[in-house]
Amino acid sequence: MEWATGCMASQAHVLVRIMTDEGVEGIAEAIPRENIYGETQVGMVHVINNLLAPLVAGLDPFDVEKVHEAMAFIKGNLAAKGGIDVALWDIMGKACGLPCHKLLGGYRDSIEPSRILWLTSDEVMVDQARELNAKGYRAFKVKGGLDPDADIRRVHALRRAVTSDTRLYIDGNQSYTYFGAKKVHDALRGELDYFEEPIAATNEKDRVRLAHAIDIPIAGDESNFTLHDIAHQIDIDALSIMMIKIPRSGFTYGRKIAALCEAYHRPMMIGSQSESSLGMATLVHIGCALKTISYPCEFMDFDDPAAPSLVNERIRMENGRVYPPEGPGLGLTLDEDAVERYTVRG
Repeated sequence: MEWATGCMASQAHVLVRIMTDEGVEGIAEAIPRENIYGETQVGMVHVINNLLAPLVAGLDPFDVEKVHEAMAFIKGNLAAKGGIDVALWDIMGKACGLPCHKLLGGYRDSIEPSRILWLTSDEVMVDQARELNAKGYRAFKVKGGLDPDADIRRVHALRRAVTSDTRLYIDGNQSYTYFGAKKVHDALRGELDYFEEPIAATNEKDRVRLAHAIDIPIAGDESNFTLHDIAHQIDIDALSIMMIKIPRSGFTYGRKIAALCEAYHRPMMIGSQSESSLGMATLVHIGCALKTISYPCEFMDFDDPAAPSLVNERIRMENGRVYPPEGPGLGLTLDEDAVERYTVRG
């Protein structure tokens, strides 16, 4: 997987398992990204086991605000805390006999997916888009930001290849200059549906300038970690669409972000952090729960039977919509053989 600011040949995630005194286990996938959040797999395991677990042990899993208040003693570590939060919601759902999407809001029964087209040759990206189009996908994130002319050429090719009802958007990973982003927008007028993070979050002047100079929405990601981040982006009017990534927010904090966005009439989308089926199920649950999530939500290759998975269940896609597991909690059971196979010991 390659994008404007990096690449990734393998992934090292953390399986969070929390057991209650009544024998109910909650699970979650915690995702470290050292180049984004500053968290590593080894560091996350240490933080969860040795710093956060002692703070929350003995608390009622339904008292999630108390849990977050306790975890706040340890600064940062958003992804580690997010994993604990999702596992607690899994416990709550199992205890109540309800799926998480019902507990979290229950707004819709399915969501529209989008897929990421990583940086590669134009021909490969076009072939991928055609194949996914045939499977029912009608939205694609096109990785870009390094070369405006190449991005323009690539989107032209993709637009010719996909169906007329397919949405295309470019994720610049904050790598464009103002002039580069404006050039891409102007050349792709009528072909590009929205931008994601075209300009660096530290370059606020040009971010606002671009937002006021183009006629398509701009979505946030790297500038949207916390409630304070999002409130600031709304205040300076730099973004039209807000993104949440459950691995860095959990469900509890994600709902707070959604409430803020609803108050300021900002629609939302869900971003992928290269989750396995376990993590992707959490995205479907929150996507179905919240009214403010109205843009297609990003997924990885959950519909590939050969994709590695830690759970026994498969996420269902039908007629271009993705449906959440319907069992209690996340609706997932661990494949213990797969867990053993993929566990890193050291």
